[in-house]
Amino acid sequence: MNIFSIFQDDLIYHEFQPLYRLGHHQSLYAYEGLLRNTFNQNPEHVFQTAIKANILYKLDTLSITKAMESFVNTGLDCKLFLNIYITTILHPSFRHYFDHLMKTHPSMEGRLVLEINESSAEELWQNPLLKQALKGLREYGVWYAIDDFGQGTSSIKKSMEYEPEVIKLDRYFAMDLAQDPKKQRFLSFFSQFYSEDTLIVLEGIEKQEDMEVALEMGIAIGQGYHLGRPGRLLA
Repeated sequence: MNIFSIFQDDLIYHEFQPLYRLGHHQSLYAYEGLLRNTFNQNPEHVFQTAIKANILYKLDTLSITKAMESFVNTGLDCKLFLNIYITTILHPSFRHYFDHLMKTHPSMEGRLVLEINESSAEELWQNPLLKQALKGLREYGVWYAIDDFGQGTSSIKKSMEYEPEVIKLDRYFAMDLAQDPKKQRFLSFFSQFYSEDTLIVLEGIEKQEDMEVALEMGIAIGQGYHLGRPGRLLA
């Protein structure tokens, strides 16, 4: 795969994985858009190749644009979660790009959640322009989420400093949750600590018993193969 060929419209697309409200009557809460390509290359490999070629911003914004277009065409009225790199948010052209994007898709105002990976380089999190940039995005009702929470070394500090609307717990915490008292105690504490002002999403739920325990521990939203696999959405 030539990384520059990926920018042809017919070579990349998105699959969407549902997020559900947990409970006896599960209901759809949102979808997360996931980049795919006709080369069947691992998306992470594609982004890492773009970083090396110094075209990450171009790929990241193209992915966001195409994901939003695909989602809007379905007519769904739930939230849309999209991954984004901190370097994209800090790019000098991003605000102009984003203003145009939201004016093109006004129906998405108040329904977009941007996921920032928690394990991003520490110096990027400490950039003083990041908080200012996130504040600007919130003018469109954009939420942001700390993704893969628990992978980095200063997770709690980031959540307090940046006050995200959503925290997505790393799939590690869902793995064999029903048989792991330590994970259960952690989720119970975590949900109580954040429940008043932050939405907690548990990723990687693959078993019914783990989902049931997550609900008992106070987790409101779940995502994982047990709840729904990524797939194309039809208009």
